[in-house]
Amino acid sequence: MSKETKFLSIAVGLLQGINKDNGVSDAVVDEMNADRLYKYVRYINDELVEKTAKRTNEVDYAAKNDRNRFHQNGIIGPEVKLGNLFVETHFCGVGTPAQVKLFKLMEHEEAATFDRVNGKITMIRDITGFDGCLSRKLTVGRYVVEISKGSECEIITDAIEIKEGQLTRKSYEINRFINMEAEGWISGELHHHCVYSSPVFGGDDDVVETPQQVANSMMAMGLMYGALSDHHNILSHPAWKAMKKDNFIPIISKEISTSNGHVMAMGVPTDVIYAIPQPEDRTDKYLREEFVRITDEIKENGGLAQINHPRDLQKAISWNPDFEDMLDIFETMEIWNGSNPMMTGSTNDAARELWLKCMRKGLFLPATTGSDTHNICADDYHVLFDEMMDTLDAIKAHEKELKEKYPDETHVMLDIGDKLMPTLEKWAETCLTSGCVRTYVNFDVTEPREATHNPEYIMGRLRKGRSFLTNGPILVVKVNGRMPGQKVDLNVNFSDKKKAGKKAADKGEQDLIRKTNTLNIEIKLLANRELKTLQICTENGVRREIPLEAIKKNGFYDYSMNIEEAIPDDDYMYFVAQDDCTNLAITNPVIISR
Repeated sequence: MSKETKFLSIAVGLLQGINKDNGVSDAVVDEMNADRLYKYVRYINDELVEKTAKRTNEVDYAAKNDRNRFHQNGIIGPEVKLGNLFVETHFCGVGTPAQVKLFKLMEHEEAATFDRVNGKITMIRDITGFDGCLSRKLTVGRYVVEISKGSECEIITDAIEIKEGQLTRKSYEINRFINMEAEGWISGELHHHCVYSSPVFGGDDDVVETPQQVANSMMAMGLMYGALSDHHNILSHPAWKAMKKDNFIPIISKEISTSNGHVMAMGVPTDVIYAIPQPEDRTDKYLREEFVRITDEIKENGGLAQINHPRDLQKAISWNPDFEDMLDIFETMEIWNGSNPMMTGSTNDAARELWLKCMRKGLFLPATTGSDTHNICADDYHVLFDEMMDTLDAIKAHEKELKEKYPDETHVMLDIGDKLMPTLEKWAETCLTSGCVRTYVNFDVTEPREATHNPEYIMGRLRKGRSFLTNGPILVVKVNGRMPGQKVDLNVNFSDKKKAGKKAADKGEQDLIRKTNTLNIEIKLLANRELKTLQICTENGVRREIPLEAIKKNGFYDYSMNIEEAIPDDDYMYFVAQDDCTNLAITNPVIISR
């Protein structure tokens, strides 16, 4: 599947999801497929895009729609005028890796009123090094700079101007508004690729970054652990283990291709290989036995067996629906893959539905995230986005004739342009790179640091679901004192109040004894960007939605609260905080035990 076809497949699914969320019925959209759209887009690009571009002498079309493509690798041509930028990022006065986003302003744009959703991507993603320093060349012009370091830090914005042959120097002190490690939580990345997935080393992914560059990128996002999960081989393992630092825990890993789904072999030092059969030997019995064999091998070697992106668009890397009855061989499920947004109609939404389906059957597979990054700059997607916007420009310029010749395709593409592309632009400029989605795991703060800050302990917490998933918000929830992955026991009924009080106190669960038909829910909800709603959910859907009011202080929003909730008839309760797909957190469920 080409990148263009995959993009169009995702777009059609998301458009269908938007219509579903808004109660819109559209048979043309529902029946459209990516292959039809791809042929249409190819026709537009081959016949009309260049013709549209040549209209610059007739109207101000190009002036209004100039995307001024400038990506990480966009400094080309002898006429390009360059200046130099030097950035330092500090935390408590000490250099620290951080994410640096540079948005080049168009002539009509001003830094004070800049809106990243403007129909073009002029963003460059870069990072400061392990020492907190970045030195690079930029084309001359005005820029909005965004400095960030994950969920626990304030997002800093600034304006700079790059002048030809001159040095612009900037220094930023990062404000961390909460130290989650001190409260027993660390965040990490579970699905990332590097150069060892490329054809140079026998792979087929277009990846150029080294393990060291990947570690730097992860740490710039505020991550404290990370799994490097290349396809086809484990050549990255020695270099990845060498990335261990006081504040970063590398976890060796491999993503196993099976032709019926991708399996993560996390924490396994040996090369686990799924033996793909010849066509004449390809039977369900053989395929099932191979899955059982490799997951057993992963576990026997102390590793964690995870099913990745189980509802991907490509059959070869999506879990075979015929094998849903054997999902219990896995220990975790990646329900949120960073290669597309978590929205209704997305493959992530379908994976989440599979996760909920398992819970309804009594199978709890703890949920995880993974960015699935193949390019830490994400500029390959930026180019694809710009090409799609050029296509839409050409469609609008020739709308009348196209509606007559290709009415259905034109209708769907214009709908994609109006209803979806602004969201995808914001998502692309906010949520694509290492750690764009991350998994926070809880650890016991009473244990020695060396006992909790290691791959084995982290994998153990992932297996138990002691975690929440996020691309922004901090969402820590306790239900009757119990966290995600733990059980709230509704059957406690002690007659001896003294004994009951002592036992509850010993467990730190004073609220465990049920005196009413309600649950006490403590919610710590912090974010460096504004949120709209908090949802209380069960395996059977959204139970309650709470509107959130924004109160910003010291660079962040605090939506923390204590609430009472009636005991559900369901067996699981989890929580979702969100603004949109670019600012979202999902907890693993608290288990309701009867």
